[in-house]
Amino acid sequence: MLKSGFVFRRVMCALGLLMTLVAAESLRAQSTTDGAISVTVTDASGAAVAGANVTVRNNGTSLEQTSVTDDTGYTRVAKLQPTTYTVKVEAAGMAPFTSENVIVQVGTVTDVFAKLNVASAGATVVVSAETPAINTSSPEFAGIVNQEAISKLPINNGRWSSFALLTPGAVNDTSGLGLISFRGISTLLNNSTVDGGDNNQAFFSEERGRTRIGYTIAKAAVQEFQVNTSNYSAEYGRAAGAVINTVTKSGSNQFHGEVYFFDRDNDWGAINPFTTLTTQNSSGGFTTSPYKPKDVRKIYGFGAGGPVIKDKLFFFFAFDRYDKNYPGTARATSPAAFFAAPAPDLTNFGGSCATLDKTQFTMANGANIFTAIQNACTLQSNLGLATYGDAVSDYNNGLSGLLGELGTVPRTGQATIFFPRLDWQINSKNHASFEVNRMRWTSPAGIQTQGSNTFGVASFGNDYVRATWGVAKLYTFLTSSLSNEARFQYGRGFEFEFAQPPTAYEQANFVTSPNFPGYTNPLGLPPDVFVTNGFDMGVPIFLQRPKYPDEKRTQFADTVTWNHGKHTLKFGVDFAHTNDVAQNLPNTEIPSSTSGTALSPA
Repeated sequence: MLKSGFVFRRVMCALGLLMTLVAAESLRAQSTTDGAISVTVTDASGAAVAGANVTVRNNGTSLEQTSVTDDTGYTRVAKLQPTTYTVKVEAAGMAPFTSENVIVQVGTVTDVFAKLNVASAGATVVVSAETPAINTSSPEFAGIVNQEAISKLPINNGRWSSFALLTPGAVNDTSGLGLISFRGISTLLNNSTVDGGDNNQAFFSEERGRTRIGYTIAKAAVQEFQVNTSNYSAEYGRAAGAVINTVTKSGSNQFHGEVYFFDRDNDWGAINPFTTLTTQNSSGGFTTSPYKPKDVRKIYGFGAGGPVIKDKLFFFFAFDRYDKNYPGTARATSPAAFFAAPAPDLTNFGGSCATLDKTQFTMANGANIFTAIQNACTLQSNLGLATYGDAVSDYNNGLSGLLGELGTVPRTGQATIFFPRLDWQINSKNHASFEVNRMRWTSPAGIQTQGSNTFGVASFGNDYVRATWGVAKLYTFLTSSLSNEARFQYGRGFEFEFAQPPTAYEQANFVTSPNFPGYTNPLGLPPDVFVTNGFDMGVPIFLQRPKYPDEKRTQFADTVTWNHGKHTLKFGVDFAHTNDVAQNLPNTEIPSSTSGTALSPA
């Protein structure tokens, strides 16, 4: 009985596995890097034509793949690079059929229906484009953002992946950091790939380089991308939200290219009432009012591709430069409370701190004056000042000194991107591609990206990002129905952030001390100081960050695809290893025995 029960469970497991495979085979061909064309061949009466020869030719590179229709008149040609193709169908006794400009998109199947006439009726040539059909056979929800949309639709920041917001169920993250939520899932649970390579930063679970930078890849290098929002296959994986699956451009037998320049200036933009500036007037009072800081963005570059050896070796190269000049504004949390009216000299009231009486102040604004005088008296006591007048002067001078910690902050962002790619048609059975993407981002005072912040002018923090990665792929067509894709990626994402040089006020009061002669902060950095109703000044607690993070990623994937009739079976492996070094010491305490040291970018 025990043995028969064991056998029964084995049989049921085998049946379950078989049903899973059958279900998987019924799905349309999917891939993270390419698409497919399915061809259904019938005669004039609608009967299936078996044994028809199908040739699919890449219009750009002239690479051809062939297949033969089965008994149902159907065949599928997979592992096609997203671009346009010409499909030619030939059968004995029939006139040939040609369909030009058949569009293939990443992760989708384009259906071509060929109706053949008898040879005496003449050839049929279809010149209209065959667009990818609406997906009616797969449970996946996946939209395509093509080159037309990427190159022509307006976008504020130049980040092409923001077009994923065109996908139903996609919304901006409320944090304002440029992240996207799909179907209400956390913004940290998406997966981004470029040409099948992992395009994520593991530490923060965001797109490589994070969203503070403009973008990591020039949009001139992007062919198209697919947004899988639900029910995607295991081949994508590593996501609970969406998978943003991107493919880059390659060269062809025709030289082609583009040059672009985008200039965005907010001169005609409206004033933001929440971006305010506090200034001191001639009478010594303080005035807070909204103003419009400068905001200029310039994006320029080019993309070019063509043959190195016709029909054999092709190149594509993209260069992109992103320059952003957007001064920030350092402001107090509550300017009205922080910059209270200066207190007059107590001698005007004929009193002293010892005899201070609130009832003396019954005039308009008396309560504020009394509070200010109380603060000055506290200063007199704590600092051992000789008179109350000295305390008032010290108090008012302090406000004026702190005012120098607020105002406009010069802030820029600059990214330089290089993207070279080579495609090599080794022979009719093997195709290889090699690409490298190199991005460098420098942004003085760019950690805080909002229009205004409650940080001092020297407390925004400098931001630096370096991202370099390379992907190599080899396609091998073992037979017309059996193919293999091997893919390797190595990349590094390196971020480091450091404080700006201290202001003269911070240098005089925090790095050194007027009340403790001879003392100097061992790091030469002012500590983080927060003033109630005011702002943070000094070095923020999240700095310094010499390496935070420094990720080196190695990835290898291999996928075997077998097409059998209208079914596709895939199996393979995807191995990704990330080595991360984090060097960050927030809230740093310096031991008393530590002598003078300094931190500098790694």
